[in-house]
Amino acid sequence: MSALLEARGLIKRFGGLLASAQFSLDVAEGEVHALIGPNGAGKTTAIGQLAGEIRPDAGSIRFAGQEIARLPVQRRVRLGLTRSFQVTSILPRFTTLENVMTVLLVRSGQVFRFFAAVRRETALREEAAAMLARVGLEGRADVMAEDLAHGEQRLLELAMALATGARLLLLDEPMAGLGPVESQAMTRTLLGLRGGLTMLLVEHDMEAVFALADRVSVLVSGQVIASGDPAAIRADPVVRAAYLGEEA
Repeated sequence: MSALLEARGLIKRFGGLLASAQFSLDVAEGEVHALIGPNGAGKTTAIGQLAGEIRPDAGSIRFAGQEIARLPVQRRVRLGLTRSFQVTSILPRFTTLENVMTVLLVRSGQVFRFFAAVRRETALREEAAAMLARVGLEGRADVMAEDLAHGEQRLLELAMALATGARLLLLDEPMAGLGPVESQAMTRTLLGLRGGLTMLLVEHDMEAVFALADRVSVLVSGQVIASGDPAAIRADPVVRAAYLGEEA
């Protein structure tokens, strides 16, 4: 598989803190790649740089062969690189379907159209409904977003991310705040998206990581110390010592 996303030698300092220390990572087209590490390892900073929310002090980021390290967030989204789950970004007083329709309007450049008229457009409604079906929310289309359960709101945010036309989703702790049943539902949904979508997953839930990931990279002190398939990472004594708290 060819690399869809390539980060090379990213350095980011916040005062005297070196948050990214020659951070390098490849994400292959079509794979689910998990980035794990202990608290304070620099995962949030790494994802922020890939998404465009944090500008690296040095290094290169290429997406689909294009250098994007200096591009703003919205330019990256238009190229197909979308971050999800860092905050809940739904519109609570809109229905589930209308939330997805809003993203489709923004994507098409029609965000300033009167939404009352847009609501009646069959093609737009059908496209939004298809996004909801991909995440298992087809039966909740007419429910107000604020009335959805927390796990359903996370699935709605996933549908909204898909509606941007994403080729690669940066999933920032999708299981955060979810109970066991909701986590299992999210895992099943993400498994259903495998193959047709590339994903970079940052997650503390190791059960979800090992269920979803094709490859796992381990971040410690702002630098990737190991990368490989889940079985190899689970068995790596250096990883177990640095991250899982076991003796090497």
